[in-house]
Amino acid sequence: MNARGALLGPLLFLVFTTSVGAAVSDLNDAGKAAYSRGDYVAAERLFSQAVAQAPGDPLLHYHRGVALMRLTRWREASAAFEATLRLSPPAELAATAQQGVRSLAPLLRESAPRNPQGEETLVTLHRTRGNWLVEVRLNDSRTARFVVDTGASACVVSPEPAADLGVRPGPRAEMVPMQVVGGVTAGPRVSLASVRVGDAEVENVAAVIHAIGPGIDGLLGNTFLGRFTVTLDPDRGVLVLRTR
Repeated sequence: MNARGALLGPLLFLVFTTSVGAAVSDLNDAGKAAYSRGDYVAAERLFSQAVAQAPGDPLLHYHRGVALMRLTRWREASAAFEATLRLSPPAELAATAQQGVRSLAPLLRESAPRNPQGEETLVTLHRTRGNWLVEVRLNDSRTARFVVDTGASACVVSPEPAADLGVRPGPRAEMVPMQVVGGVTAGPRVSLASVRVGDAEVENVAAVIHAIGPGIDGLLGNTFLGRFTVTLDPDRGVLVLRTR
């Protein structure tokens, strides 16, 4: 999955003091550095090496899970977060690992895009304030402008288009924490009947209701993008979606 400039990260990248030796600490630091520069393959490899040396450290499993999410290796990421929880982590780390498991659950279901496997869709992108925007069709009834965000674990829809669609959270809707520029915020989890980008469509898409910014109706996150192999071509201004 190739893209740049995500507004939201999939999870908080936590920083705790580990109790492991210098070699493991060095691997963890190197993994965080690789993650920060966008080299998620190297980050996952380094965190895996650290886990192999200190399998009882929950933070290392968590960091590996975050890197695996960036690589769209959903099942392995979920297993890494579950390993974190089995090791009785501190409360804050446990809460974010639990959120990781919950956010991955929709991606592990058997539902798939309507498109035949291997079919390719090319969609024109628009550049606005440093973000790539794409036109999406929500619930086959409303067109919206979403930022393409491969770092967001779920799609996000702003309150106004959600209200127009009649999409409202239930009284016991889960509040999903999100990392934004100003800190940590949260929004209620909902389900969109369908999301279509060009000819690519996915049904029953998990989403979060939260305001994004002026002129932006939402984020196109991995509850949609995770169903495809995604390439963002900045030179041509094109998003390429190939059904997995």
